[in-house]
Amino acid sequence: MAKITHYMAHDPIGNVESYLTEFDSELIARAAAAGIIFIAVYDDGKREVVDASEVEEPQQERQAYEIVTTSYVDRRTAATVACFDALSAIVDPQPATADETGEGTESVDPVEAFRAALDALKALEAKE
Repeated sequence: MAKITHYMAHDPIGNVESYLTEFDSELIARAAAAGIIFIAVYDDGKREVVDASEVEEPQQERQAYEIVTTSYVDRRTAATVACFDALSAIVDPQPATADETGEGTESVDPVEAFRAALDALKALEAKE
């Protein structure tokens, strides 16, 4: 049986939804009286409109959020960008240009560059 993972509060006038984080029954009843619609979201992806009286804080089997450091995100972002840069070189190859000294014209196989960037990205997951 699917379990409720969280609730959404939908404002039909503003046509916006947000995660419900406060489960005070009085606040929920006042919000419902003001026209807010509550939606239960299940772990299988199903969404269902529920009555405000049915809304209660779902029991989490595991921590919903994992706090990570900025460097954790930065490393993954840089590795992802490197993959897309390498893929771009395959899709839209640009001719090599030399700098003023005539250096920098060494040829790099774009497919190998992509594979190396992808391996570096995959290695981040294995480390942490």
